[in-house]
Amino acid sequence: MYKTEMLKRNQLDCNWNTLLIGRQYKLISPEEVTNYAVEYLECNPHLNHKFILDLAWDITEDEVDDLLEKVVSDHSPEALAKEYHKWLYSILREVYHGTPDENAFQEIENVFFMFHTPTIMQEVFRRISNIYYYPSHSKKTIKELLKEFLEDEKKRINGEGEV
Repeated sequence: MYKTEMLKRNQLDCNWNTLLIGRQYKLISPEEVTNYAVEYLECNPHLNHKFILDLAWDITEDEVDDLLEKVVSDHSPEALAKEYHKWLYSILREVYHGTPDENAFQEIENVFFMFHTPTIMQEVFRRISNIYYYPSHSKKTIKELLKEFLEDEKKRINGEGEV
């Protein structure tokens, strides 16, 4: 499980949509949503939003997911896609910076499947797989390809590329 702090380390904001995507892909725990709700209420003490107030309590996983669905105001595909790309970028950036070169392929493969083999990642994953299995055939390293992908992802998040 991941924490929303990872997004902040990557200079990305977190909102209710971010949490919704995080829960849909089982990236964050229900407690992470509860902690966010508590912090949100501390920053907005006069807020009287029933669902957010309920999220601040220790409730079941299913209740967290149901309430989070009700709290999210923008279910547009564009808004949710942006949050999806924030998670993908942040997790892969953690792999890039925190994984030794010899373990990078396995970690990228895990992310690829964790995000349900995203179309946006299929080409780079194929190229990374080729480098892993046939290292003498490539002029680039796995991490160099990952870095290029991360740069493209950052552009998508910033609205400079297709989401």
